[in-house]
Amino acid sequence: MSFSALLIRSMGMMFRVFLTDTIGAEGIGLYQLIMSVYLVFASVSTAGISLCATRLFGDFYSAGKISRAKYSVERCILMAFLSGVILSTIMFLASDIFANYLLNEKRTAPALRLLAPSLPFMAVSACIRGYFVARRKTLQTSGEQILEQIIEMGVFIFVFSYYRPSTLEASCTAAVFGTSAAEFVSFIYSILCYRLDIKRFNCRSERVNSLFRLVMPVALPVTANAALRSGLSAAENALIPYGLKRYGSSDSNALAQYGIISGMSMTVLVFPSVFIIPFAMLIVPEIAEAVVLKHNKGIKHMTEKMVSITLLYSIPVTVCFIFFAVPLCNMIFGNEQAGTYLAVLAPVVPLMYMDSVVDGILKGLNEQTSYLIFNTIDSAVRVLLTYILLPHFGIYGVIAVIIISELLNTFLSVARLIKITSFRLCVFDDIIRPLICILIPCLFLRLLPESDVSGGSSIIKIIIAILFYLLAVKYTKISRTES
Repeated sequence: MSFSALLIRSMGMMFRVFLTDTIGAEGIGLYQLIMSVYLVFASVSTAGISLCATRLFGDFYSAGKISRAKYSVERCILMAFLSGVILSTIMFLASDIFANYLLNEKRTAPALRLLAPSLPFMAVSACIRGYFVARRKTLQTSGEQILEQIIEMGVFIFVFSYYRPSTLEASCTAAVFGTSAAEFVSFIYSILCYRLDIKRFNCRSERVNSLFRLVMPVALPVTANAALRSGLSAAENALIPYGLKRYGSSDSNALAQYGIISGMSMTVLVFPSVFIIPFAMLIVPEIAEAVVLKHNKGIKHMTEKMVSITLLYSIPVTVCFIFFAVPLCNMIFGNEQAGTYLAVLAPVVPLMYMDSVVDGILKGLNEQTSYLIFNTIDSAVRVLLTYILLPHFGIYGVIAVIIISELLNTFLSVARLIKITSFRLCVFDDIIRPLICILIPCLFLRLLPESDVSGGSSIIKIIIAILFYLLAVKYTKISRTES
């Protein structure tokens, strides 16, 4: 999963660079507005049902009830398709309302209508992905995501090569056409993979009485969380250009600044999480199985190990971004401003990555309600701060909102996890030691002059710093004292 995630993120980064070169920072801002609304519907249609497929299949399979596990997945797929159709209809019919009144950008309406039909296909694919996560089979889900990325990029390049859209509205519509086409192809691939895999059980489905009552405690909090958080996120994204305009930016400049920070800086910021997110996904069935078997020591051990790995990984990422963000973004996007924003945002990396891992553990512990409450609080605070800070501080208000939000959400999630699992964090071994081990090489290498203006020498410096870090961490490890 890590390898495929790295490949997918790399392709996505290439796509984002191509998109930036094609439609510019203002176009990226417009594209991000479109995707903010789309992600509301995508999150609602996929989040809850995917987790349901993972949890229900995993629970029945662990108990040896294969026929019931099969039945539960089949019903989850049906529910996913039906909910996708309903959401698709709503999004299609309300596209003008979203464009005119939420985003204040009528140019986004055609793209929203084009994206709407992809929702049922996306929902079914996500449900099947949840099934394969429960099966601990990652090849199929990885193949689906790689195929989806290839189709999206291929369609986009084809449209721009042969039709050459002349306006930003047409360009963004062409960009999302690739997304819709990719979701349909991904749906066909997922169905084929599921049919081939489910035949291995060679058994009939056995009806599960009151399946709906089993689904609701899992699906409802997660879906509600997805709806609230993505809805508030869309409102936040719509408020950012609005707040920048109130700060004094023109319409095009506001969109361009929004595009730089959300489409460039944040893209690089989350890129290294490709090696953490797979663990956060796969920890859900592992923790859930340990809960069913009442392996409390195993839960505590897995929690401590995941938290330690996340910190050991995210701290060097943070330091490298602080020292080398500007040449890195200049090399990727040809935009030094994106690098400046990235360097300022770098300290939130450990919080951001930790939050993803802790959320996965909480889902496995059946703490969907806590997860819902924390994320709702976080999203509401983000919207409020965006509305208050941006007219006074401009783009740095956006950065402040991101930092405050990550601090709040991670604190709430970790506090809840500590209360449930009583896990311990070794501050020196997991935080201070890795920080010292990466600061030493970065400080030394930063003093060396840049050998080229393209940023290639910064990549070499980052590689050298990471190699030094790995060796230093390996030979300075302090063993935990067992309780």
